[in-house]
Amino acid sequence: MIMSTGMGALPFDILACGWFRPDKVRVRFDARPRPSTAELDAAIEAEWQRQLRLAQGTNRVLFNGELLRYVGHAIQRAGGGSGADEEVFELTVGPTCYRDFVGTNLFGGRHLSKYGWEMFSNAVGTTATLLTVDNRICYGRRSDRVSFHAAHVHTFGGALEAADRAADGSIDAFASVARELTEELGLSRRELSEFACVGMIRDKEIHQPEMLFEARLNLTADELYRRWDEAEACDEHDDIVSLANEPDAIVPFIKSCGLIAPVAIGALFLHGRLAWGEEWFLPAADQLN
Repeated sequence: MIMSTGMGALPFDILACGWFRPDKVRVRFDARPRPSTAELDAAIEAEWQRQLRLAQGTNRVLFNGELLRYVGHAIQRAGGGSGADEEVFELTVGPTCYRDFVGTNLFGGRHLSKYGWEMFSNAVGTTATLLTVDNRICYGRRSDRVSFHAAHVHTFGGALEAADRAADGSIDAFASVARELTEELGLSRRELSEFACVGMIRDKEIHQPEMLFEARLNLTADELYRRWDEAEACDEHDDIVSLANEPDAIVPFIKSCGLIAPVAIGALFLHGRLAWGEEWFLPAADQLN
């Protein structure tokens, strides 16, 4: 379900778009390792060592945690229904790690044409758009602690981790997002109302697949800012930024906010497409040309 019409100026491809509540998202684990070659593995290790050297003496934090990579996805119909409410987002993931992600998606883009996207780490991002009670859309501006997209406006969250796989083998992507929102903003899961996955994109810069989520808060944008200021991992962001949750606000914000990551643009466009339809989406995409 990759869209093409009107997408030329957008820095992402849409892999899936819809309103998938927790009972409509199913994540399955495939234990097979990432396909690779000895040459690519050597290049990944060399890039990892280079990034470790570059991080020395800076605020950047690098450690090789276990992540979950994209293997495949599908939109299925539940119970033979035909409406959008019956759509189920099914995702298959496999093992990877942050070292491999650094050596491929983040800093190994030159390898894409030779080895193909399937040999990249493709750690699945899980990030959220937050909508406040005063009708603001809120994101963070990333700090220099992060290894990529420092100083960029970005969605809140992280990536699916091996630790997100429960003892029974199940994987709760919503729990992954909620955990990150607790760490970064001090929010509890019970404060995330209308919490849904709104689809998946693949950005055209680092080719990472991103599961995008939305949640409404019973907080104002100012109250969210104060929560962030006291959160455990508040130093992952330098600031909280917001814009009006209105169709005419999206494109001007993207053009005027400064550095902005492709995933944040993708999140805004999926939000707009679901809230205001194709009649908003395609002209807005054209405005970015």
